[in-house]
Amino acid sequence: MAEVTSERGRRRSERSHKAIITATQELLVERGYRALTIEAVAARAGVGKQTIYRWWLSRAALVLEAYLAGSNTVSLPPPDSGSTREDVRAMIGWLAAVLAQPTGGRVVAGLVGDLQHDPVLAEGFRQNVVPARRQAMLAVLERGRERGEILPDADLALAVDTLHGAVFYRLLLSGEPLDAEFAERVADQVLDGVTARSRS
Repeated sequence: MAEVTSERGRRRSERSHKAIITATQELLVERGYRALTIEAVAARAGVGKQTIYRWWLSRAALVLEAYLAGSNTVSLPPPDSGSTREDVRAMIGWLAAVLAQPTGGRVVAGLVGDLQHDPVLAEGFRQNVVPARRQAMLAVLERGRERGEILPDADLALAVDTLHGAVFYRLLLSGEPLDAEFAERVADQVLDGVTARSRS
């Protein structure tokens, strides 16, 4: 998990820090990013607002750290089953499952919706969330190309965008289910376009 270097001062109380992060996570689920306030976080965490302002440069910085602190919400270590198809299915299945949960999908949808309005949040998200997911999927596809499963001239970056794009289209626009069946179908559809077997 990438580190977020947005704190203003040294933490004096790990207990208070944990309480603030937990309160932020809970309020993100309950209210969403736009309705979350430093005052509400401070009240729930049982700390003064000054404590939060001393440790984080902005509300966006606090929210991003709280999101990154969530268990297994940012990226999955690239699996290596020996089959690129199975590995891609596993990664897309994991992402779909994470986003199908209220603590995943609702929070991410709210954050994504606010990226265009909050440049600090957008920059942090693009530095700490997007690369982790892209690199993990690229690693799986590159390993498949080394094994001869993926065509040498396949555009792997485009394949990654297509895989993730289908998931986020369902999350943000269509509202259709993010389930295991969908994850398997989208993985197979994309891989059929880049695997050597599909053009033989």
